[in-house]
Amino acid sequence: MNKVRIGVVGLGIGKRHISEYLKNKKAELVAISDANEKVLKEVSSQYRIKGYKSLEKMLKSEKLNGLSICTPPKSHFPLVKLAAENKVHILCEKPIAPTIAEAKEMIEVCKRNRVKLMIGFKKRFSPTYQFLKRHFAKEFGRPTWILVKFALGKVDSDWFWKEDDGGGPIVENTIHMIDLLRFLVGSVIRVYGEGGTLFLKERYPQIDGAVFTLRFKDKAVATIGAGYASEWNVAKEELAFANKRIVGEVEGPFDNPSTLSYLYRNNKRIYKKKFSNADGFREEIDHFLECIQRDRVPFVTGEDGLEALKISLAVKESIRKERPIQI
Repeated sequence: MNKVRIGVVGLGIGKRHISEYLKNKKAELVAISDANEKVLKEVSSQYRIKGYKSLEKMLKSEKLNGLSICTPPKSHFPLVKLAAENKVHILCEKPIAPTIAEAKEMIEVCKRNRVKLMIGFKKRFSPTYQFLKRHFAKEFGRPTWILVKFALGKVDSDWFWKEDDGGGPIVENTIHMIDLLRFLVGSVIRVYGEGGTLFLKERYPQIDGAVFTLRFKDKAVATIGAGYASEWNVAKEELAFANKRIVGEVEGPFDNPSTLSYLYRNNKRIYKKKFSNADGFREEIDHFLECIQRDRVPFVTGEDGLEALKISLAVKESIRKERPIQI
């Protein structure tokens, strides 16, 4: 089977995409792009890959099958549109876009041009959460109660905090956990949040810390504590779950949920599992390449990106309006 000819635009988190493509036998990394000429030169030289100042120039010069879009969210729509119109399949980092309207347009332009749009929700691919997904569907049963700690360290990039771009930690980062809970439990019908500018007055009125609840269609409930409530050298990822049959807990460093413990309520034995490479990045990249090679629908679609965005924005709306928000 022919290798998938890949490009990467945006060399922040895009460098991790590059690393995974280079390790994957299904991929041929053809070119990279970044508006920052210094960064572009450094990365292009490091990996000996052709570099372009713009995606437009890259697409005019190279024949690509797939593209990772790893730029700030405000740029996602024009870049996705450009790639779709050039018949290139897309893996777009989260959040899909700053607004619901742009997200919908991205989905439509990809459908019109018959290209795949996959959103970078790597947590769905984590071996830890894949294990839970399988067991929630069988012997565990789906959880009816979930408690999550997903507090990150400081992020200095201005685009991360802008309302019309990253949208702050609840949209730019916590959206990972929101999508994961949709994946593990199901559709969210209502949110309620409390929070505000709790830590960084210079970022007011952006919400930098929050605690919020999700009510799911099947009556399950979840609470998430998120935002700039930790520091990178101690930041952890913790997810506790329970139902009438089982209780359990996932924990590990932030973005590396490596340890799972669980027990059945009628049995005192505690089961423990350790997972290596638990961030899901490798599996996410491999799946994108597989979808292109075998013409399959991505495991995480543009519609999934849209739904997670709706919930993230609803959390912020709930905090500002001081009331629950229906999804």
